Amino acid sequence: MADAHAPPSYFDLSGSSARARALYIADELATSTAWPAISRAAHALDLDALRRELAAGVAVDLLNTPDGRTPLQLACHVSNDTIIYRRGGTEEAFLGWTADAAELRRVTEELISRDRVACCALLLEHGASPNPGGSHYPPLMDAACGCSLATVNILLSAGSDARVLCRAGGPESAPHFWSPLFLANSRRLNSAAVSDALLKAGADANQVYAGKSMMQWAIYREYRHLYHILLRGGAILPPTGEDPPWAPAYKWRYNSHRAHPYLLKIEAAGSWTAYEKAHRAALQATFAPKFTHLVPPELVARIVEYSFHLGFY
Repeated sequence: MADAHAPPSYFDLSGSSARARALYIADELATSTAWPAISRAAHALDLDALRRELAAGVAVDLLNTPDGRTPLQLACHVSNDTIIYRRGGTEEAFLGWTADAAELRRVTEELISRDRVACCALLLEHGASPNPGGSHYPPLMDAACGCSLATVNILLSAGSDARVLCRAGGPESAPHFWSPLFLANSRRLNSAAVSDALLKAGADANQVYAGKSMMQWAIYREYRHLYHILLRGGAILPPTGEDPPWAPAYKWRYNSHRAHPYLLKIEAAGSWTAYEKAHRAALQATFAPKFTHLVPPELVARIVEYSFHLGFY
């Protein structure tokens, strides 16, 4: 079983899974040797090499044909595991890292995250498109999937489209589409902060994937840390429904999760906005007698607003 305290990763890196991942990465790196130097630098999160290529006048959105990704797409897409393998240089070094204590792995991944942010910032400063076309995911999709708040914020500031949709499969007649918000909501670690940033940038809180809204997916998974984020962002609280036959195997018991006391309070209030308003009024009534001898009455509401997460509990 994967360490519950391990840093975020796309893969379970224990035992034979780590060796299989190492083989996959080795094959991936072998295909990258023919890429342009700027593409290899972005894929390695090599800031110095990127600076040299850009200073030499190489196009910032040069595609790594035949794959077809821009350097910014590569910098956002390359996994931490691939960077660790590349910097270790051998399969043995990579496997040694997977056996390290969780805290050591976390420190390594935090350093890689800083390198990723620096590379993305450099590319955007040189005019990289935050919304490149082509068949690959836009950079924001990968940043949201990895729940990298710093990268997401840089991309949003540069103009990345928080409402972008990318086909995820399904029949031609009814394909499914992923959004950055859905991918962020699929993670536990850091997903609340990333989802909040995406919603504030205009992401659709009621986007539907595979017939279920963002709020329904959060309830199915019992991701309580997302309930208030989605509701504040405009998500509609869905009604109770029928659990699919496969749900118990995944512990996705929708109706029992939907009966969470917080959701019931939102339902009783009529909306998150109404509940937040009632929450503010209750706190003001509690604290007004304690503060009015210190500040004017009109400032009590401000104190309450900035001191408490109104509507969050």
